Amino acid sequence: MEIPDLILLFGMIFIFFIILNSILSVSEADIEELTQGECNLSEFACRLGEALGLPRAWINSRVFLKYVVIPFLGICSVIYGFLDNVKIFPQHRINVVLAILIALSTIHSGAFTFLVAALFATLGIFSVIVFFFLFFFGLYGLLKLAFRL
Repeated sequence: MEIPDLILLFGMIFIFFIILNSILSVSEADIEELTQGECNLSEFACRLGEALGLPRAWINSRVFLKYVVIPFLGICSVIYGFLDNVKIFPQHRINVVLAILIALSTIHSGAFTFLVAALFATLGIFSVIVFFFLFFFGLYGLLKLAFRL
């Protein structure tokens, strides 16, 4: 095996374990609260969530932010960025409306919600690791330049 192939192999294994870690990091308390919890927000919020197709257990102050708001904003921003980049529609307002509608239509599906939550956890861990390496490689390069090693 060549060195770049070995680095690619270790990189893929590393990314696999980061994704596996973020998927398995959903605690039993979260799963229990997602399946058996009760709505503890206002009655208006409970009825609005039910109208959007969300389970009543998801309209909970702790679960709502993690499994409804953050995935909604993530899906909406990714779809808007895609539509804005492709430039299918000349007006940007149409892209905003479509992004919101697509995000609203995917939120009631639990699969996308868990997928987005797991991907955000993975990206968070990965970005910290990348920052760590870039910081220390930059520091090493700066010290090497300063001391002419």
